[in-house]
Amino acid sequence: MEIARVIVDTDILIDLLRNVERVVGFLAEMEGKRVTLSTTLINAFELYYGAHKSKRREENVAATRKLLNRLLLLTLSPRSTEIAGSIYAELEEKGQPIGLRDALIGGISLTKGYSIITGNVEHFQRIPGLTVIPAP
Repeated sequence: MEIARVIVDTDILIDLLRNVERVVGFLAEMEGKRVTLSTTLINAFELYYGAHKSKRREENVAATRKLLNRLLLLTLSPRSTEIAGSIYAELEEKGQPIGLRDALIGGISLTKGYSIITGNVEHFQRIPGLTVIPAP
């Protein structure tokens, strides 16, 4: 299966900000294959939250802003919130809950037809129909 559009999850974005070689190389390879790299406003929130909590706040906020300016930022829509609500309720009912933010990211991903690159495979693979690419 050829992947054309992916959401890069927060854990991968953090590795990118930390210049983790295997992640930098993997994403550069994807760009070389003309894969559209994106993230969501939920992931952006998580990055900014971490940056503001850090000891090097100004530097990390600036680095986060610079990174996010390079990516396509996907937003919530009425349809993606409906899907996210369904995901969250169904998984909770099955006794397999995932975080609210992960459900929102999953809803955006499914609505817009994007796969997701993540180290959090355990949570995201519970979402039916979502293509999950494990982190390098």
